[in-house]
Amino acid sequence: MLILIIIVSCFIAQSFLPWWIIAPVCLIASFFFSSSKKQAFWSGFAGVFILWLVKILSLSLPNEHLLANKVGQVFMLPAADTNWMVMIFVSSLIGGIVGGLSSLTGYSFQKNS
Repeated sequence: MLILIIIVSCFIAQSFLPWWIIAPVCLIASFFFSSSKKQAFWSGFAGVFILWLVKILSLSLPNEHLLANKVGQVFMLPAADTNWMVMIFVSSLIGGIVGGLSSLTGYSFQKNS
């Protein structure tokens, strides 16, 4: 349930606000709805990772991964055909880590208050 709350609320918030809004959204969601450290971290991680993966793929597939391939070339990734996959995975991973750590912080605030 917490994963779904995070996905929906982050999607709505990111439609109007900058990318880092995922941190306060995950923090608040975990403050109210998490029941353990493990659940808080993995719900935040999975929620943002899935959201960003779907969002990036929906933007990247129609233009044949043009931007992702260019960014992969800037970072000098080895194979030109897989640059976009690595870039999409790394971007989603970064979002997932931010979401997981923010959710863990929200759970910690809940236990300390």
